[in-house]
Amino acid sequence: MWRLWALCTAFMCARGALLPLEVERLRASVGGYAVMNCHLDFPFGNEIPYHLQWDKDGETIFSWYSGDASPRVADRWGGRVRRVGPGAPTENGEAAPSALGGGSVNVSSVRETDAGLYRCLVTFPNRTPPSRNNGTYYYLDVEGGNLIVTPPVNVTVIEGDSAELECLVKSPEWSVQWYREDVSVSALPELAARTSLAPNGSLLLRRAISSDLGRYECRVSAPDGRRQAAAAHLDVHYKAKVVYSPAERHLGYGKPASLDCHFSANPPLTNLRWEKDGFLFDPYNVPGVFYSRNGSLLFNKVDESHEGVYSCTPYNTLGSAGPSAGVRVRVQRPPALAIRPRPLYLARLAGHITLPCVAEPQLAAVPPSLSWARKDGHPLPAGRHTLDGGNLTITDVREEDRGSYVCTLTNEAAAVSAETELVVENVAPRAPHDLRARAEASAVHVQWAADRADLEYQVWWRERSRGEWRTMKILTRGDTHATLRGLRPATPYELRVLAQDQLGDGLFSQPLFVTTPDLEASGMSEASEEVATALPVSEVTEEMEEALEVEGVAELEVRVSIVEEGALVRWEPHVTAERCTVRWFRDEHPRRLLALAHTTHDHLLVGAVEEGGAYWAQVQCAAAWGGASAHVPHYGRLRAAALGVGVAALLLGAAAATAWLLRRRFIRRPVRDKRSR
Repeated sequence: MWRLWALCTAFMCARGALLPLEVERLRASVGGYAVMNCHLDFPFGNEIPYHLQWDKDGETIFSWYSGDASPRVADRWGGRVRRVGPGAPTENGEAAPSALGGGSVNVSSVRETDAGLYRCLVTFPNRTPPSRNNGTYYYLDVEGGNLIVTPPVNVTVIEGDSAELECLVKSPEWSVQWYREDVSVSALPELAARTSLAPNGSLLLRRAISSDLGRYECRVSAPDGRRQAAAAHLDVHYKAKVVYSPAERHLGYGKPASLDCHFSANPPLTNLRWEKDGFLFDPYNVPGVFYSRNGSLLFNKVDESHEGVYSCTPYNTLGSAGPSAGVRVRVQRPPALAIRPRPLYLARLAGHITLPCVAEPQLAAVPPSLSWARKDGHPLPAGRHTLDGGNLTITDVREEDRGSYVCTLTNEAAAVSAETELVVENVAPRAPHDLRARAEASAVHVQWAADRADLEYQVWWRERSRGEWRTMKILTRGDTHATLRGLRPATPYELRVLAQDQLGDGLFSQPLFVTTPDLEASGMSEASEEVATALPVSEVTEEMEEALEVEGVAELEVRVSIVEEGALVRWEPHVTAERCTVRWFRDEHPRRLLALAHTTHDHLLVGAVEEGGAYWAQVQCAAAWGGASAHVPHYGRLRAAALGVGVAALLLGAAAATAWLLRRRFIRRPVRDKRSR
């Protein structure tokens, strides 16, 4: 009943106000906040001068006339009540929620004594009647005030003054700790030296400085484990001051530039003054120089007249802390290249190359810096490049050195660059050297030396009395020996070796002349060579086949393929570099042994093959053996058949052409006879 009586008394005391339809209840905790919404109802929807007033239990706590700079707030509510909603100033510049009316307020740092009935009253001083259907009623319930009686409120002080953030607790025996931006004040040495904790839990700050502003939180802990916290914001106002001033600035000639004044101000900046060489510098009287919104000087096109010593002095409502130190402005022309590299350079492998890049001399205190870099971001070759006066020299050129290189010339005003491309020339491999040969009656084993292990080789040979060259390709990359087979005894030969790599052919070696000995004078068994050497044709009887069979459990996988040089026999030995015996038979009954060879490789090239022949290769490596057959096509018959098909096609074409001509001739003759008639 007493609440209803209090409501009715409040309503009757409000002049021109209508009875409320309902009272909205709000809940807030101690140290929290409560937002009370109040919409403004203007006549015909047009805003006119009005007076906004908020009461609590019949006492005016907030009063504001439209057009006033700031509202009037009761002493106990100072810093805790402020307008929110459309048209109200915000602390962080963000827009207020659109659902809030123009008369809404926010009560922060709620205390237990803030509980009660609140009323929003809007009147129009220049209108009759002076009020409309405006006004909202709220009843605020305060909860959680079991530890903190009076929470801290937002405080604003001038730099150098003292500040107090109160936090009154119910029992002085409870623990009170203060935090700034969630960091304990005791953990900040510079701040802890100027603060102290009052007996009632409040935080006392001596000689506030600009860096002290921020959010402060009071955390209270009771022995029974209960905890409560409340926070407030400390704002420190100070004169506008310069925080950074460079000693020197370089501006590029003919380019736009800016000269900034690095300042800090709270309240915000209201004015900024520039001086040049000790005199007031007004951009409005200097062509091509303008003010920016933050007070910086903007030069549309820099020239030598802009050189000098500049200083700035910022101001706010509290004044200025003084001008900045002098900034020496120097106008510097952009660097230029006297010698530029060509667009393309060609270098040889293992050679050296110099890429020129020289800067034009300038009358400057600090000369421009010159640097080289690869455009793809890779570093310059370590240990193989030098810089001499801007020229880049690369020694021992390698394949990975190819690419684009950039020479950059930089000073304080600008940077210029020049780009070039380095192409590494494909260098043919060096010719084989130190050729040595060992001649037999029908074979020559040749060896040579090489500078690289990744090369392939071809052996060229011919009889000195004949001009036709024959070649043999070494199948294993890196092998530096070969055996020429099927040579004639007592015959002089000329040999050359050609090196090859992935880029192509290299150079021929110096010629080597060797003469095969006579067959009777050689005194050596050709079957003992490491190559397939032709043997006298002999039949293999059943006794010889049994002698050729080897006992063992391991079988080799043997493959035979016909190539241009003959028949290539391949197998897979069980032990690397194992000595193997290869026998080459004519595959008929009975088999005839044609050649015998010993080798440590996994392949052998046999030249004793004929067109249309059938052969059998047998390979024995220790206790393992295997065999494979091969058949050489009749290339002569194939060529003859192809020639016959071609001739027949030509004859058929000629016959068809003759028939077409005859048909055309006899068809036209009757037409002419009819016309003559």
